[in-house]
Formats: sequence, C-alpha cells, structure tokens
Amino acid sequence: MATVKKFEDLLTMVGDRGKWQYRTFLILWIEGIIIGFHHLSSVFLGYTPNYTCKQDYTFPENWTDEQIKNYTVLEKRGKFDECYVYDTSKASIYPDFTRSMAERASEPVPCTEFEFSTDMGWTIVSEWNLVCDRLALLSTVQGSYMGGVFVGCIFWGWASDKFGRRPSILIACGIQIVSCIAAAFSVNYIMFLLLRFFVAFSVSGVFECGFVLVTEIVSPQLRTPFGIMTQFPFGIGASLLPLVAYFIKDWTSLQLAISIPSLALISYYWFIPESPRWLVSENRHAEAIAILKDAAKINGNTLPSDGELMDMLTKMETSAEVARDIQEKTTKEKVLDVFKEMIALVKTPEMRKRTLNIFFSWMVVAMVYYGLSFNTKNIGGDIYVSNFISGFAEVVACVVIIPALAKFGRMKCYSGTFLIGGLSCIAVAVVLWSTEEGSLVWLIITLAMTGKFLVAGTFALAYLYTAELFPTPVRNVAVGGASTFARIGSMSAPYIVDILGKYSAGVPSLIFGVSATLAGLFSLALPETLNRKLPETVADVEEYGRRKKMKPERGDTELAE
Repeated sequence: MATVKKFEDLLTMVGDRGKWQYRTFLILWIEGIIIGFHHLSSVFLGYTPNYTCKQDYTFPENWTDEQIKNYTVLEKRGKFDECYVYDTSKASIYPDFTRSMAERASEPVPCTEFEFSTDMGWTIVSEWNLVCDRLALLSTVQGSYMGGVFVGCIFWGWASDKFGRRPSILIACGIQIVSCIAAAFSVNYIMFLLLRFFVAFSVSGVFECGFVLVTEIVSPQLRTPFGIMTQFPFGIGASLLPLVAYFIKDWTSLQLAISIPSLALISYYWFIPESPRWLVSENRHAEAIAILKDAAKINGNTLPSDGELMDMLTKMETSAEVARDIQEKTTKEKVLDVFKEMIALVKTPEMRKRTLNIFFSWMVVAMVYYGLSFNTKNIGGDIYVSNFISGFAEVVACVVIIPALAKFGRMKCYSGTFLIGGLSCIAVAVVLWSTEEGSLVWLIITLAMTGKFLVAGTFALAYLYTAELFPTPVRNVAVGGASTFARIGSMSAPYIVDILGKYSAGVPSLIFGVSATLAGLFSLALPETLNRKLPETVADVEEYGRRKKMKPERGDTELAE
C-alpha cells in the first residue's frame, strides 16, 4: 500500500491535473460569464438618455424650439441645464419673444418631471427619474450591488467552511436564479435595489466557493494559471453583454435576458462535487472516498480498495486530531487570534509597508477597473462598441499575463500595468480637455481601452501576488483585508463616474489615472516573489527588510531566508 501522509499524496493517486479537475473548472465558467453580465449591466440598465424638463405650457406658434428652450431652461457655462427651469405658471407670455424674456421670472426652480429620449430604450433612469437631484440614486444602484458582493464574500466564506462548498454553491445558485429574474419585474426603485443586492450577494457565493473548490482539487502547479484564468469567463460575459444590450434596449427585457442564462446553474446539482479535502477535514471519509473514486475513474486512474483508502484517511485524521488537540482554542481565543493577526499586519515596519501598499493598490485597482467600464458613457463614442472592446481587452489580458509573469516577474508586471494604465487614463483626461467635444474619439477610446486592458491584468495578478507577499500565519487575513478595500474601491467608482463625470468627462479619468499611477509607484517598493522562497513567519519578512536596508547592492535574492 502506498504511503500517504497528507491529502496531496492521495490527490496525486487520483490524478491532480486530469479530466475531472478541468471539467469542474470549465463548468464553473458558466457562473463567470453570468457574473460578467450582472457586474456591468448597470452600464446599460442605468444609461442616462437625453432628457428635457416636461413643460405643460403652450407657447406662441411663432416661437422656435430654441427660443422656447432659452425662455424656460437655465443656461450654465454655455449649456442648458435641464434640471432647472424658469417658472412659467404665472408668467405673461407674448408673441413678442423679447418682451416675454424681459418679464420672465428671475429665479429658476428645480424641474420635477422629465421627458426622456427613447433611442436607447427605456432605462431605469427613465423609469424612476434618476437625474438631477436624484442622480446619487443611480450611483447607489451599482454601489449597493458592490455592497452585496462584499457581504456575500464574508457570508459565503463562513458558510462554505461550516456547511461545505457544494451546499453553499447550490443555495447561492438558487438565490441568484430567483433574485435576478425577479429584478426584471421590479415595480419600484427600492425593490430593484434590494433584488440587485441579492444578485450580487449570491454571485459572489457561487464564484468564491467555486474558486476555493477548484484550488482544493488541483495540483499546486495548476493553481496559478487556474487562479488567473478565473477572470477569463468574466471577460467573455462582459463582451457578450453589449451585444445583448444592442438588440434588447428596454431595461426590463434586458434584465430578463441576462437572467435567463442563470437557469443553466441548475446543472451544478449534477456536475459540481463536494470538496473531498473538506470532507476529510470534517471526518466524513466515506463520502470523500466515493468522490475520489469517481474522480479517479474520470481521470483514468485506479485507487486501492475502500478498506485501504479508509485506513489511509484514518491515519491522516489521527495526525490531524493530534495537531488539533495541541491547537484547540476557545471562541474567545480564536477571536483574539484574529485581532492579533490584524495587528501583526501593521505592527512591524516591513509588514506595515507591504500591508498599506497592498491595501491601497487593491482599492485603486477595483475603483479603476469598474470605473473605466462605467465611464464609457462619458468619454464619447458608441457605448456598445466601447464596452465590447473593454470586455474583450480583459480576455486578452488574462491570456497575456500568464507568460508575462514568467518572463518579467510579479512586481514588474504589477507596478508596470498600474503605471502604464494610469498614464493612459491621464492621457484620456488631457485629450478630453484639450480638444473639442466629439473630436478624436478614436484616440480617447484607444487610450481608455489600453488602460482597461492593463488594469484587468493587474486585477488578475492581485490575488496571487498578495498571497505570496505575506507569511503563512497572516496570509488569509491579508488577502481578506485587501479584498475588503477592493470592495470600497468598486463601490466608489459609480459615484465618481456619475456625479463628477456630470461636470466633466475628464475628471473621472484623471482621478483613475492619478490613483493608478500612485499605486504603481508605491508597488515598486514591493519585493519580487517569482521563484522565491515564501515567508513562513513575520520574522522572515522583517529579516528581508533588514537585509535589504543593510545590503541594497545584493538585490532581491529571496523573500525569506
């Protein structure tokens, strides 16, 4: 009987890079494509069409449309502001336009009812008047969605550890199917907001639990490419979304169209297994053996008898119980340990530098990533073409980043994509401010999509690089903390685009560009992790920092020695 000391040994016998692993990974792409739909759907669902303040007053027949607008609508900086109009209810309007203007009310009043153009369909903006003083409500649609992602990451992380990967995935699928379809039939803004929150809450559950499941059943050599390629189906979904939105413009029909594919998630009941690694950790050996034997059969391998497998797992369990008995702690002690881990992230100089650097960069990469997608409506050009290119750029980035990491290393790719992407965004702002509106659109789109391509590569790398930078005892809390800051960044993006973009399309691009450039510059202070020994303790990290200060000429030879 083969010697099996840990689960990886058993997984090698099953086959840790066979058809079973690839099948599970590719089936999870269904959810990845659907996430691409929902994460960016507000670009089209919440598109702001041209609008005018609704006027019930009848004007003289000899007045032109331009004269009517000059009489009724407030003019700011050479442009008409449809949010404010002059009160005509008590005004005396004469056929003579000049006389009427002289007697017009001097103070404008907020417009309360609008007429919207329907050339881009009937959007949620048209449905619930999400313009002017209600503009923040439009940003809140996407902001609350990202809030749902944040809450979902916390809840489903706990649920999958407590109840298993498969039950968590299936329940999240059920919530997603119901909430995304129901959102298409929302009768008011609050109902739509809540249902979108639950869509985000559930998609994060399917994705996060699926990601954990895949990492637990594949070889260490496949974890890096699989981890990065999880972004690939998202790019496919983001590319398909504008194609769907081009033919289906009304928000109710579009929401339903991107929700129906969620029914394919029902197939997960038959194709998504429980993690045998989790089952072993829960002492559910019989279930683990059944899954492992099925996996081995699909991979074309043969396992020992059930009795031999049970003996192997029992020995592994005995070793785990010994370790567990030594480390058994009360709930209070576990809570204190979490706080100690959080304090450890910032207690010592080198750890503090890495933590603050990574947390800032995660917040920036999420803000810029989603902000560039949402800002396509402000920078000009065809919104459908721009978003298709944006999604396709992400697909390409996922493919390119893997060989780039092997050639240039983590740090150069991480900081380089930030720096060049940030400069591209700054260039967008410069072109927007230095040219006439509507000119050089091709250059603006090219620069913006270059930034999106590079930042998509940064996002794909972020999880891997962060995990390699921090020592084992605080690795999970470091990645979790960084993810929290990413949610803050993603929640801020729609407010930057909608509220600040209203005044100038270049303002969001400048904010994104400066932030990304700063993150890239700060990232230059991080160490290279490619082919380096990873730090096991905080002391290893501090030792690296000490040696780097004492011997700068030595260079980065190792992360920990």
